[in-house]
Amino acid sequence: MLAPTHSVFGIFLTLIILAIFGVQWSLHWSVILFAIIGSIMPDIDHPKSIIGRMFKFVSIPIERRYGHRTITHSLIGWLATSIAFALIIYVIVFIIKLFGLPDFAIVELAPRWVAAFSIAYFSHLILDMLNRRGSQLFWPDPGRDVIPRNPKFRPESGSKVEVFIFIVLLFLVFLALPISKYGIQSSLRWLLATPGSAIQEVKNYKIHSILEFNGIFKDTNKPAEGQGEILGIERQRLIILYQGSVYTISDEFTADIIASNVRVKRTKIPLKIEHKEFKNETRAKLLSQIPKGALVSGTIQLPDKMEVVIPSFKGGYKVINQQGNNLILKFASKKQIDKLALSEAFEIQRRKDQAELSKLQNEARKIESRIKEIETGDGLTPLGKEALMTKEDQKKQDQELTELKNRLEEANIRIDEVKLKIASRKFVFSGEVFIRQ
Repeated sequence: MLAPTHSVFGIFLTLIILAIFGVQWSLHWSVILFAIIGSIMPDIDHPKSIIGRMFKFVSIPIERRYGHRTITHSLIGWLATSIAFALIIYVIVFIIKLFGLPDFAIVELAPRWVAAFSIAYFSHLILDMLNRRGSQLFWPDPGRDVIPRNPKFRPESGSKVEVFIFIVLLFLVFLALPISKYGIQSSLRWLLATPGSAIQEVKNYKIHSILEFNGIFKDTNKPAEGQGEILGIERQRLIILYQGSVYTISDEFTADIIASNVRVKRTKIPLKIEHKEFKNETRAKLLSQIPKGALVSGTIQLPDKMEVVIPSFKGGYKVINQQGNNLILKFASKKQIDKLALSEAFEIQRRKDQAELSKLQNEARKIESRIKEIETGDGLTPLGKEALMTKEDQKKQDQELTELKNRLEEANIRIDEVKLKIASRKFVFSGEVFIRQ
C-alpha cells in the first residue's frame, strides 16, 4: 500500500481507538501528525519511500541487512519502535519539567502522541497484510502473513482497488471525526436523540450545555422548540432554562415540555457554582451578592410562622416553594427573589404590632412625665410642699408614685416583648445557597 492509504487508515484507527477509551484532545493537530508519522514509519526499510528518503542513513542499512517488509513490518519491530519513540517523548517531557520550561501542552499531549504513533504504526502492518506480498508479522519467522489467503483478492500497491480503498478510508475518517471529538457513547446518544440519552450525556458535565429540542407544552399543546440551557436533572427529567423561564422536559407526560427529539450541545464555558452561607441578612444584602444572570438554589430559613407570597412566574417549574419556615429555591433568578412579599395576614399582624408598640411608648412617656412632676413637687420647694400639703396628701402622693413606677416597669416590659415580636417578623434570611453562573 502507498503512503496516502497508510496515512488515512492510521488516522482512522487512531481516532476510533482513542475515542473508545474516551481520550480527549484526540483531534489535536499534533496527534494527527504523529499518527501520520507512525503510519509510514514501517516503510523506513525502503530507501525510496517517503520516510526512507528523509532518513536514508537509517533506511539503506536496514534494507541491506533485512530487506523490505521484514523486521520493521513485524510485531517485534512495532514494539521496539513504539518503546523507542515513547522514551524520546518522555525524555523531552522530563527535561521540560526539570528546567521549568514552557511546555505548550506537551506534558498533556505526550501520552496521546505515543498512543497515536503506536496505533498508526500497527495499522500499517494490518494494511500491508491485505497486499499481495503481505507482512512478515512474526519475523524472524520467514513466513508471510496475509489477509485473505487467496492472492486474487489481495490488491497490488497503487492499483485501482487501492484507490477505492483509499476513498472508503477517507470517508470513514470523516465519520470518525465527530466520534473522536465527542466519544463513542456521546455520538451514539446524539444519534438516539432521546431525553434518556440526553440525561446520561449531561450527568457529569461541568460546563454549560445546551439542549436542542422539538416538542409541545403539556398544558397548552402548543409547539415548543429551539434551544434551552440545561440546568439539572430531576426524576429522569431535564431541567432547562428556555426563553427566560425554567421548565422540565422529557418524553414523559409529567414534564412541562414533552419532547422525543432532543440533542445535547456542549459549550466551552465552565460551570461556576459558588456556595454562600448567611444569617439574619436582609433581602437587599442577599440580592447584592447574586451576580446578574445567576441562578440560586438552596434553603432559606425564615422567621417563625412567617408566610411568604410567591408570585406566579412563567414556566411550569416551581423555582421557589415554601415548606414550613423554609423557603426552597431551585434555579431562582435575582428578579424572582426580589418579587417575594409577605402574606397579607402576616403584614396586617406586623402593622398591629407596630401600632401596639407606638401606643405603649406613648403611655410610657406619659407615666414618665407624671413621675417627673411628682418627684419635682409640681414646682414647689420642699418648704412649700410641707406648708401646703398635709401628711395625708403626702402619703397619697407617695402611693401614686409607687403605682406609676410599677406601671412604667410593666409598660417597658411590654414594649420589649413587642419589639422582640416585631424583630421576629422582619423579612430577614438565614441559610445557605448555591449560586450558579
